[in-house]
Parts: sequence; structure tokens; C-alpha cells
Amino acid sequence: MFSARASGAALTVKEAAVLAQVTEKVVRHEMAAHIVRAVRRSGKRVELGAPAVFYLSLVSRLPVELSKGDRRELFEFLNTSHSKRGRWKRSADHLVLDGDVAVFLPTKEIARNVAQRLKVFESGKKRVISRADTLGGEPFFEGTRVSVRHVGELMKKGVPLNTLHEDFPGISDADFEFARIFVDLGRRPGRPRKLKLVRP
Repeated sequence: MFSARASGAALTVKEAAVLAQVTEKVVRHEMAAHIVRAVRRSGKRVELGAPAVFYLSLVSRLPVELSKGDRRELFEFLNTSHSKRGRWKRSADHLVLDGDVAVFLPTKEIARNVAQRLKVFESGKKRVISRADTLGGEPFFEGTRVSVRHVGELMKKGVPLNTLHEDFPGISDADFEFARIFVDLGRRPGRPRKLKLVRP
């Protein structure tokens, strides 16, 4: 089962959506329904934790549609160590929704994938730097001159991992996976960089 202590992540709505592999609309819908709880920090910034990513990943892959009440209880259940809450209970690597016909939800694989993506994302952010005098300010992997965005776009195009390793020997598997997530997040909003015109 996924542990709420698995990550101390403080994620934006967009980051949570990308890591859970759902749309931002899905995240905002669950927040508006007061199911997924976020914390407001430094003014308007909204932060979500690792359990929210696990919840969103799990619900988006369910073969059944849950009522609002069941979804709310599920989110609260995932944030506790209790063995039962409402109609939900834990059973080995499954969550069980009691009812006329009990629904068993396997969670082991989803929990493993979410924990891995969170780990890659958190460690990847520490590997990426940006300097005005290198690659025009484009984020790159520390100790290299390799653009994170360029690598991520190659991955999205389906370039085989072994080919990428040959082209970028200083980049690890985790770096490649982070680059894919980085591209999914897109460019941060802000002013476009000014172009410097150099006279011949």
C-alpha cells in the first residue's frame, strides 16, 4: 500500500496532474468537490501532496465509477493508517469497497509506479540547473551541457533508450524519465526571453 510518508512532495496542480497522468481538469474537479485537499502557501500557490497523486492515479484507473461520497472517503482513507473507513478497508495489496458486491482494487503496481515517478521528479529537480551563460538559459543537467527539454522531446518522439544512452552517455535512466516529465509540464509562464541582436 502507498505510504503518505513516501514523499514530502509539495506539488502544484499541474505537477500533480502530470505525475498522476491525468488532466489538470480532473485535479481541479476533485478539489472543487472538496475531495482532494490542498494547502495554500505564499499567497495563491496551491500545493498537493504525494497521497493526492496516488489517489488521482488510482481513481483514474478504476473499472467502476465511484460516488462522490465514496471518493471522499477513499481520499481520507488513503491519508490514514486505519484498516477501515466507511465502506473502505485494506486487504493485503488491495483496497476493498464493501457493498452488495464487494469491489477489490489492486493497488501494489499503482503505488509502486507513483512512488517511482515522485522519486524521479524530486531527485531530477535537484539535477537541473539554468544559467544565462549556458544554452541561453535553457535548463540542463548539472555536469553536462545537455538540455533537459531536448532529451525529453526525443523521448516523447519514441527514440529508443539505448540510442539516447549512446548519444548522451552522462545521462542516467532516471534523468531520461525526468526529462519526459519535464516536457509534459511544459514551459513555465512568464515573459519571453529577449532576443539579443548582434551586429556583424
